[in-house]
Amino acid sequence: MNKLKYLNMKLRFATFATLLWVSTMSLFAQMTFTLKGGITFSDVAERDGKGFTTVTLPAGTDLSELITAVQVDGVDVSPSTVTPNPTTTTINYDELKVFTYNNKAYGFRFVEDVWFCAVFISDCHTNQTDHDGTSASDLTNIMNNICAMGQNGTKKVNFTTDGATNLVPKTSIIFCLGDIDQDKGDDGSSGTHSNFLNATAEVAKASGIPFIFIAGNHDFSPDYWGSSNSDKGVTYGSTGGSHADDQTIEAIKSNNTYWNNAGVFDENIEYFTGGSGAWQPNHFTFKFKDVRFYCANNYWFQKPYNKPSLFSSATYYAPDGIISALNTFVESHADEASVWMQHYPWLAGSDCNRWWLDQNSGGYYITASNSSAYGSSTSGIAYNDATSANTLKKDPLSAIMMKTAGKVDGKVQHFSGHYHQFYDATYTSTVNNDNKVHDYTVAAPGNSAQTNNAFVVLFKRGEGVKEVIQTQF
Repeated sequence: MNKLKYLNMKLRFATFATLLWVSTMSLFAQMTFTLKGGITFSDVAERDGKGFTTVTLPAGTDLSELITAVQVDGVDVSPSTVTPNPTTTTINYDELKVFTYNNKAYGFRFVEDVWFCAVFISDCHTNQTDHDGTSASDLTNIMNNICAMGQNGTKKVNFTTDGATNLVPKTSIIFCLGDIDQDKGDDGSSGTHSNFLNATAEVAKASGIPFIFIAGNHDFSPDYWGSSNSDKGVTYGSTGGSHADDQTIEAIKSNNTYWNNAGVFDENIEYFTGGSGAWQPNHFTFKFKDVRFYCANNYWFQKPYNKPSLFSSATYYAPDGIISALNTFVESHADEASVWMQHYPWLAGSDCNRWWLDQNSGGYYITASNSSAYGSSTSGIAYNDATSANTLKKDPLSAIMMKTAGKVDGKVQHFSGHYHQFYDATYTSTVNNDNKVHDYTVAAPGNSAQTNNAFVVLFKRGEGVKEVIQTQF
């Protein structure tokens, strides 16, 4: 027998002996652990018939110093009497780990759970006295409840997806889909958004749960505020729409930077821009737990503009450069399971299509100064014209979205707000019937018909959305 064959046989025998030892000796005793981060060992551990214990941890769990205490048959033992010491040894996913205590061996394998949950809220209208507004204190309570979901072992919702029926949902990430407070900011002019941020972003930071928010039409100046064609949204000065837009983008990007620096994402946030020198809505994307998220501020066709001055009005531009940048990015990331969101719904609301056409309630909008493939420079579009909204914007966007992975029953998964009520519908392209967008519109938490509204969404790593449930916090 040559030396290599001898060594291989010896290694196989040693492995067999270890497995036999573990499976035999562990039948008479059981080792358990106290784990950090509020994880209850009995909730995540499953012992098989051979004496091994599989510990399935929530996706993204930090394995460093995971074990904080050791018990054998329910009695605390000093970790230093266990070999290797469970509180100091390196734990790796999918690695067989054997611990010995009093000449008995205990086998463990730590694996990462494939499931994670997101919570979607929208249209908080913080401290606003109309528009289903929510007080800052109520919003703080809602956020605290969202962050605490499942931490006491209680199921907030029950999933029916195979493999997740026993899951106690815990919040991994939170989204807010726009209309964060009053028009143009906290006091109607300053745009600082401090009430909203203190009630949401700061609560999330304290809990360590990533929180991402986008802008809605109440956070960006629309083409026109009222029903006439005279009250332009982007005006000059410290109380004007342009200043408020700056404050909104600053709040969004500052929050994004915080979570980038916290290292919670697989890939940090990137922004989509287009048009040299113009103010940008700064749509963005990031990857979290092997799922790609695409986030549009208000909506993907929000127009860039050059700011107004004391002597001139703002100059608007078509969003074609942004859409082109989005398409290029999508084509290079098409294999990633993807989820989409913007403030405007695809179908919810009787005047849904006028929102997509930038029209106010009088049908007025500002045309772009340059040519556009997306209707931003086309004059004479009829009020709330579904055909124009579909042809110019919804159909082209759905075609881009369909290039990504993560569809459910052939439908792209999308989340929106604005309507203030729950709505669940599928948009089918008028150009290609295979292009379908399943849009989940979340209700406003201040909607008196059903307060504290939210979606709890089950995700599977690398696959995307698996289940969406309406609930209240």
